[in-house]
Amino acid sequence: MYRRIMVTGLGVVSPVGIGADAFWRGLTTGASGLAPAPPALAEVGAKVVAAVTGFSGATYLRNERHARVLNRTFELLVGAGALAAADGGLGPTPVPPARLGVVVGLGPIDQYTEDLRTAVRLAARDGGFDVAAFAEHARSMYPLRRLRLLPNVGTAVLSIEHQAMGPSLTFVGGHAAGLQAVSEGMALIADGRADAVLCGGADARLTPLELRVFGRLCPLSPSDDPARACRPFDRSRDGVVAGEGAAILLLEAEDSARARGVEAYAELIACAFAGPTEGGCAESMRRALRAAPGTPPDVVVAHGDGGVQSDRLEAAALDLVAPRHVTTLQPAIGHTMSACGALNLAAACFILADGLVPPIRTLESPDMPLPFALHQVRAEVGSVLVNAIEPDHAADSALLVRA
Repeated sequence: MYRRIMVTGLGVVSPVGIGADAFWRGLTTGASGLAPAPPALAEVGAKVVAAVTGFSGATYLRNERHARVLNRTFELLVGAGALAAADGGLGPTPVPPARLGVVVGLGPIDQYTEDLRTAVRLAARDGGFDVAAFAEHARSMYPLRRLRLLPNVGTAVLSIEHQAMGPSLTFVGGHAAGLQAVSEGMALIADGRADAVLCGGADARLTPLELRVFGRLCPLSPSDDPARACRPFDRSRDGVVAGEGAAILLLEAEDSARARGVEAYAELIACAFAGPTEGGCAESMRRALRAAPGTPPDVVVAHGDGGVQSDRLEAAALDLVAPRHVTTLQPAIGHTMSACGALNLAAACFILADGLVPPIRTLESPDMPLPFALHQVRAEVGSVLVNAIEPDHAADSALLVRA
């Protein structure tokens, strides 16, 4: 039996605001979360970053003991999850615990924590390493540090916090991980294995080591001007700006949402993936649109990371789809890595609800003649296509959502 899948709750932690409404207000008022990077990050080539400021995930916990196992990514995750649960009314009208699942997409977690680096540094000797000294210094390392390094611990905390006793899954991957989690959440509901799923993505890799790795995959912008560092689809674009953030959505079967008496933001139609041998971004969009044939999407929330080559490939794919409007969030929130697809989806829900397309605030000279939103656009919007693109195009993803 076919089940319509609705979005009934949104939780966002982003560089332009905490909470879904603050996030959307930031996007539609021209706010920017990009700022000069601290010296340690500037030394590895990240002159500008988009960090979440003034935020503590521990304040969103029901059980304060869970704070002991939170790393930065988990903090963003539990905060976004709590906001989504509250927005979806899981407190006053809960989903039966066995019918509520959690599916999360995360990026790799840095195993080289500060306490480990300190122990290694103190054990270093001229041209060698004192194992006994390392063992002694390691005694002072945080005893629960291993739990902070296991990706599924964040998902487990989210499940426990919200009494979600249904399926609990964690995807660790690249920039499509957030949409992969949403796709799996859709499948759980469609197959009848769950009535509702908290799902989305979170990522926080603004550390020197992680940005060295990220910069090899997505060349970082050399600009030190936050207003011009991230310029998707512009002829003068010169690289990517790294960011952090999280978006968790409460997906729910229509009958469950109706029984609980909650309103839906949007309906999820189809999510599709394609690799480089299949055409990557263009093919993933085509596959998603097959679920609603005959009509091009009103809006595409593009990946649009500002990379010279990646934007060229995505723009060529967008030209084949022929949308009415194209926007991207990265000039405002940076490249949030594994969270980018989920954050794009959260924005898509608001685009459908408000009929507003936020502008690409740094786009001045488009590289291709596409319908980019150079200014904020008010329009009738019936469908939005969301993109998340991998740097090697191994699993480009697209998700179609409609009002």
